[in-house]
Amino acid sequence: MAGLTEMELQNVRHLLQFGEADIEKYRSYAASCQDQNIKQFFEKAAQSCEKNKQTILSMLN
Repeated sequence: MAGLTEMELQNVRHLLQFGEADIEKYRSYAASCQDQNIKQFFEKAAQSCEKNKQTILSMLN
């Protein structure tokens, strides 16, 4: 985290929080879907958000 200003760090925290909220929403949507194509769409969206979150976290290490 060296080199990040307080504002930048706060923005990263917000990105992670919003990303986590999106993951939970997409998983919830997928769980409630009957149509397999739509279910798969939401599952892939959740996976994409999870990947983005992990990328951000790895950049902080």
